[in-house]
Amino acid sequence: MNTIKLGALACSIALLMGCSDNSKQPSVSKSNKDTSTSEQPHYPKSTDSAKMPSYLEQNWTHETRMEWWYTSQGSRILPYDWFLALERPDNKELVSSKENLEQFRFVSWSADAKWNPDGLPIGFVADKDTASGTRYLGVNCSTCHTGKIAYKGKEYIVEGAPAHHDFNQFTTELALSMQKTLDNSDKFSRFANHVLGANAKPEQLAALKTQLSQESSKLGERIKTNQMKHPNGYARLDAFGEIFNEVTVFAINELSNKKLVEAPVSYPVLWDTPQHDVVQWNGAAVNAGIGPYARNAGEVVGVFGDLKIAKVDVAGKPEMRFNNHININNLGRLEAILTTLWSPLWPEQMLPAIDQTKAQRGKPLFDTNCVSCHQAIKRDDPARKVEAKLIPVTEVGTDSMASNILTHISKTGMLEGQPIFPLAAPPLPKFEQQSQSVQVVLYGVVGVLRDGLDPVTFEKGVPAFLAAAKKNTIKENCDPHKEGAKCFLPLRYKARPLNGIWASAPFLHNGSVPNLWELLQKPEKRVTTFNVGTWEFDPVNVGFVTTPEPATSKFDTTISGNSNKGHAYGTELTDQEKWDLIEYIKTL
Repeated sequence: MNTIKLGALACSIALLMGCSDNSKQPSVSKSNKDTSTSEQPHYPKSTDSAKMPSYLEQNWTHETRMEWWYTSQGSRILPYDWFLALERPDNKELVSSKENLEQFRFVSWSADAKWNPDGLPIGFVADKDTASGTRYLGVNCSTCHTGKIAYKGKEYIVEGAPAHHDFNQFTTELALSMQKTLDNSDKFSRFANHVLGANAKPEQLAALKTQLSQESSKLGERIKTNQMKHPNGYARLDAFGEIFNEVTVFAINELSNKKLVEAPVSYPVLWDTPQHDVVQWNGAAVNAGIGPYARNAGEVVGVFGDLKIAKVDVAGKPEMRFNNHININNLGRLEAILTTLWSPLWPEQMLPAIDQTKAQRGKPLFDTNCVSCHQAIKRDDPARKVEAKLIPVTEVGTDSMASNILTHISKTGMLEGQPIFPLAAPPLPKFEQQSQSVQVVLYGVVGVLRDGLDPVTFEKGVPAFLAAAKKNTIKENCDPHKEGAKCFLPLRYKARPLNGIWASAPFLHNGSVPNLWELLQKPEKRVTTFNVGTWEFDPVNVGFVTTPEPATSKFDTTISGNSNKGHAYGTELTDQEKWDLIEYIKTL
């Protein structure tokens, strides 16, 4: 069984829920009460939905933000006009209403005639199929990497910060809404009137119902395949697990490969991502050559990029085709925009002023306890580079999603006998009956890039990517071009610079520690349960308010995958020293 070969290459794919220099093609254009029952919980309406947050200074103009928020990356969840017409499962309120979407913690924004005419949340975009002209609702990088902080009635957008939404609960409601629309004649009539107009012919209505049934089944099958042991709750997603299922189950049509999704993580911050040598919580993704494109294409595969791999006969020879609608040019543009982002500074116009005396006392404590792992950088230096510190799990001690990636094995199906990296030369190891799932994902994503990038960019980018991937591993006779190569990624976590970290709670890779004060407590003394999802900021402990309230979920650290143990650095300090250290971290 070839379960280790090319592990380095496999793990170098960045399945980051973030974004990857050339074309700008945004494609967004405009075009109560049922007796229905549903298992979907009722979300009370937001009391502050009329407010529009302000910006922090992060080196982006309004136009830059709009382009980042509303440029399509090729994600297609369902037809765009359907989304605007669908009602919630148990009443007549539209799924797309601002009040409803805010309960999932998507960040609302006002309508913009050019970028967002329908007033949808940040990251909700329209992708237009060039052949049919149909527009589809999709999401882009900003959906999962735009934060919001609220404090005493003021609200600010934090670009590149972790989202607080519950994306799985949102897609579940979409699926329920489609099914209820099929089952309820009144709902379907209102839906069809919105989509087709009042004078639709019977054959048009029948065709629409067939299409709705097909899309409903497709989304339902995806949700069923990505079943979880425990709900993610707000502010987390198992991106790796869902991408693995998307490729190993749907892209190669091997339904027996589906596995439980069981290692949710917090959305990582995106500032300084292009400046890092490696990214992802476990440092698995290299940023050299085609690496950024692979990272971002992998992300789109996980959010409805619809990759389908097929073996076809071309002039008597079998060839692999990588069918998808991922917009490679737009991914390049989004990555270019991301290179200009600065981390956020503590907003003293909104939050209590930093106590500079305490912060000065905290700096030497930071230098002693933190800086050996968390490199200090100048946030606005255009030439800044970050060489990430990779800490073995045995040392940092935190709960490990990294092992899930390396132990996830799948049948290769149609890929059996294919080179493990879709290139013509040099000769490469071939897929056997089973392989690491991450290798299958890498194969699919590189195939997408091979067909979607211009040939010069792809061919020039592959060697640098392979060299960086090889460097990023533990090596044992490790030449990835030879049979029997053993290249693998150690179990480890990446320690990044802490600039802007104040805006990124909850902490640790799995979001198991709610604020900086708790992070500095001995692991056995940390709180074991708290609520996540609110945008209300706690400037004292430096995190978000953790009390139960509408549109939040309970985080239980005793559940597998939710451990808050490990990262005991600084926990031996006195309480006063901890408060001084926290005050200094606010300045970064």
